[in-house]
Amino acid sequence: MAEQKNKSRRSTGKVTLADIAKEVGVGQMTVSRAIHKPELVSEDLRNKIQQAIKKMGYIPNLAARNLATVSSNTVVLVTTSLIATENTLIMDGLHREIQATDLQLLILFVEKEKDWINQLINYAPEIVVLLNMECDQQQQQRLTTLNIPLITIGAKQTNKFSINIGIDVSHVIHLLVTHLLQKGKKEIGLLCANQHLSIFQQYMQSWHNACLEHFINPHLILHNAEQASFKTGCQLFNEALLLWGKIDAFICLSDEVACGVIFEALRRHINIPHEISISSIGGLEISQVSYPKLTTVYIPYREMGILAGRTLRRLYHQQITYQPENILLRSRLIVRDST
Repeated sequence: MAEQKNKSRRSTGKVTLADIAKEVGVGQMTVSRAIHKPELVSEDLRNKIQQAIKKMGYIPNLAARNLATVSSNTVVLVTTSLIATENTLIMDGLHREIQATDLQLLILFVEKEKDWINQLINYAPEIVVLLNMECDQQQQQRLTTLNIPLITIGAKQTNKFSINIGIDVSHVIHLLVTHLLQKGKKEIGLLCANQHLSIFQQYMQSWHNACLEHFINPHLILHNAEQASFKTGCQLFNEALLLWGKIDAFICLSDEVACGVIFEALRRHINIPHEISISSIGGLEISQVSYPKLTTVYIPYREMGILAGRTLRRLYHQQITYQPENILLRSRLIVRDST
């Protein structure tokens, strides 16, 4: 049984204490002391061991007892925002899919400047999920070295280092620009609030491509550093009217901002859509009940979470083999009264 257990553990591909000891040329006990009782090991040797740990992706963790088994049952979801609407919808869909399993979902909220990978490995995750997280090349290499199945949710990844469940927004603003031009609108402005950088960059690329294709001004853009909200939409709308004067259509990068624009336009007795058309990206429930009802591009946030949850289950039960790939969901234009 001991032999069978060892084979099973090796099949996970995770770096062991013995691997670190062999790399450094010391015994396992020395490596263990360097991790748990560093004061008993010389500084020079500690540095060599730490370099080997970082290089090989060994997981020294606070839940070391879990490493005695093949599986820790822990899924760590890493995110920089717990209040962003898209994140809550994605997490809801994911949780629904795995709540009937024995997987334990741990949410790790991190700040961008923190070394969150070191925090992550302390929990000995079976699978890691990055929710709208930015990773530079060095971080991607470290995550790959850990040899743990990795799922990223959010923007489409340009390089495959994970199972990427995302949205291709390259056509999203193009849909709205084309629709507004067909309605006879000529002066179209883009209103943006603070959001995840990778998705924002893709939206900007989509905006510039659509403007150049249809020969309209690509410089009518306003950005607010605050989170998307009704208040942010109101502020952006007033600023746009002050700076641009004549404008006959707005595209907002969130439904919350668009509804703030609608509220302020109605307060000013501006007729929607005859004087100004308003459209957005998101497809949240509020777009169905606003007055007038909001034209929006529906983004399948909850479906992304559901798909991620199903992928988690299949990976955990070894129904599929982990293989980095892009799985993209499509969005759709929903035309309503605001345009």
